[in-house]
Amino acid sequence: MAFNEVNMMNEIQQRTSPLRIFLCHSSRDKTEVRNLYQRLSSDGFDPWLDEEKLLPGQEWEVEIAKAVQTSDVVIVCLSHKAINKAGYVHKEIKDALDKAEEQPEGTIFLIPLKLEECDVPERLQRWHWVNLFEEKGYERLMSSLRLRAETITSGSDSEPNLIQRHEEVTYVEENETFINTIDMEFVLIQPGEFDMGSPANETGRFVDEGPVHHVTISESFYLSKYEVTQKQWYEVMGYDPSYFKGDDLPVENVSWDNVQEFIKKLNEKESTDKYRLPSEAEWEYAARAGTTTRYSFGDKYSKLEEYAWYIKNSGDKTHPVGRKGANPWGLYDVHGNIWEWVQDEWHDTYNGAPADGSACEDGVGVIRVIRGGSWFSGARACRSANRNCSAPGDRYHYLSFRLLQEG
Repeated sequence: MAFNEVNMMNEIQQRTSPLRIFLCHSSRDKTEVRNLYQRLSSDGFDPWLDEEKLLPGQEWEVEIAKAVQTSDVVIVCLSHKAINKAGYVHKEIKDALDKAEEQPEGTIFLIPLKLEECDVPERLQRWHWVNLFEEKGYERLMSSLRLRAETITSGSDSEPNLIQRHEEVTYVEENETFINTIDMEFVLIQPGEFDMGSPANETGRFVDEGPVHHVTISESFYLSKYEVTQKQWYEVMGYDPSYFKGDDLPVENVSWDNVQEFIKKLNEKESTDKYRLPSEAEWEYAARAGTTTRYSFGDKYSKLEEYAWYIKNSGDKTHPVGRKGANPWGLYDVHGNIWEWVQDEWHDTYNGAPADGSACEDGVGVIRVIRGGSWFSGARACRSANRNCSAPGDRYHYLSFRLLQEG
């Protein structure tokens, strides 16, 4: 490193904490990424690498997501081994793209870094990459990191001034409701049609949100106004598995399999067979509530705090249900607070998806779909079309559900 570069780095480090860098990578490139971690550490940065930062007993998926959200820069390490691997660091890249969208224009935040000559995945091609294997590759990376550190130090990385706009108003319909024997309140969702997924021009979309396809919901149904609470779970199951404790907090640490047992017992308790998880299509239809925008309240994530608990306002925990704004059909927390299980098996596109609103359960997928985003999600993950997945036996303190009762 040149003498003037050393002075610049010393000055930056005296005025601010070390630049936090998340190293997104495939396990197949661990040796190369470990070397990069050591070089960055020796140059005064604060890189995050799972084998160095994760502690025994921590939930790795939660800690990785938090590390992405609190980083100043995300470096996505690319190689033939990585990009040819099915599902290449899928979740980490989605989280990084989510946060990248929220950065002020011109911010250096996401840097694709080639460990060898290889193609850059399409979803990363909007950012110029650096070839680490070239003679001056590391120097070019350092130039970007220094520039990022300077903008943070100077304060130019703050929220941009927004042009004054007319306020978007969300009108909440007074739909028919009913309350069951364990005080779960349900909202009547009328039949209708909608386009499911995100169009190609939607800001922040992921490829697994398409293709957009028309879905017809031919029968009305009731959907719980709130996520199932710990009190309601306890009344049916006799125990509370949740990490964050509170009667009015959403129940969590429940797997998809656990939820099926809850549904079975609730149906027995009320002598019915009409309770079930919503399909993915029913969930999105109800969450959108007749809207076609990124969120049920409009397109601007600047209003998200009025409707959702997410990474910027959650304090790294769940919150009592129903404390934020409702969507136009009177449903709460469809954006953020906690991910919600739905019935469907996961497929990474909507090709061949049912057009009648039923769950996609063809026996091909092993894992299940989750929707809505959570307390540690960025704004991008809280969009109406966003989707993710988890194994049916997974139990995390960011996973819950809401129930559907057939009409």
